[in-house]
Amino acid sequence: MNRLLAVVLTVLLACSAYAGGNPDVRAYIDFDPPNYVHAISPELYTTVEAYLCLDSIGEGVTCVSFMMQRPDEACPGVLVGGGYQYFFPNGVILWPPWPSGVTVPSTQCLTADPLVVCLVTGFYVGGSCCLEILDHPDYVRWVCDCSDPVEVDQYCVFAHGSIGGADCPAGDCGTVPVEDFTWSAVKWLYR
Repeated sequence: MNRLLAVVLTVLLACSAYAGGNPDVRAYIDFDPPNYVHAISPELYTTVEAYLCLDSIGEGVTCVSFMMQRPDEACPGVLVGGGYQYFFPNGVILWPPWPSGVTVPSTQCLTADPLVVCLVTGFYVGGSCCLEILDHPDYVRWVCDCSDPVEVDQYCVFAHGSIGGADCPAGDCGTVPVEDFTWSAVKWLYR
């Protein structure tokens, strides 16, 4: 019975990680889309524009879930204020991506690759910091595709945004934490 349960659990976990049409989708901060600029050294007292983008989209996108810190909280003394703007058409957004995360929906299938999801702005007053893409607390890294029925993939973080030469955490694309978790879950069943 334990072996059957282990096989079923392994299949379910593997399928949930790569169930949709966008198994290789990546999220990243780009300061000059679509040019993959992940680091900038802005002039003092200018507005910093950081775009959250997705790429490696195969089946299009109808929603994405993520969270970010407010720019002035993520970068105290470096950025002042913080604004946001979403670029998904006909989506109803009532709150910014902080502090509890946001799911950005679209009423259309979006196929641009790379795809700009939103713009986060702050006023640069000097220093260095990182703008990081964080996990939504309920819908961790969800990207909904355009299939019928809609299927969900999880994006990896390709790059965070470095401002003023900050040393940002590395992205996690190329690592497969789901396999580690799956193997741990299987081993746990045999204890």
